[in-house]
Amino acid sequence: FNVRRGQAIFKKYCSQCHTFKTEGRGTIRGPNLFGVVGSNSGSKVKEWGGSFQRLEEFRVIWSKETLLLWLRRPADVVPQKRQDRSCMTFRGMDHEEDCADLVAFLANSQGC
Repeated sequence: FNVRRGQAIFKKYCSQCHTFKTEGRGTIRGPNLFGVVGSNSGSKVKEWGGSFQRLEEFRVIWSKETLLLWLRRPADVVPQKRQDRSCMTFRGMDHEEDCADLVAFLANSQGC
């Protein structure tokens, strides 16, 4: 997996709404994703101060495998809800290599 390429993919697809820094809560549109690998669904949104209850209900652990599945087919992990304005409406990424490199960046950058 190419961690550097994953960082570029994060910048392209995720940084409009999210940050990835060792400290800080995130942007106005979404939480900081540093430490997301291994976290419980909703926990990053809760830290951020957003509406986390819907995500928390799914009781998903954002493992590397779950993140890969979510990046490819988000609705298979967290069903979309009408008028949801969160990234849970993200349609997914077309290329498995992009997903794998992005997850490698998220995991390796936090020491997983």
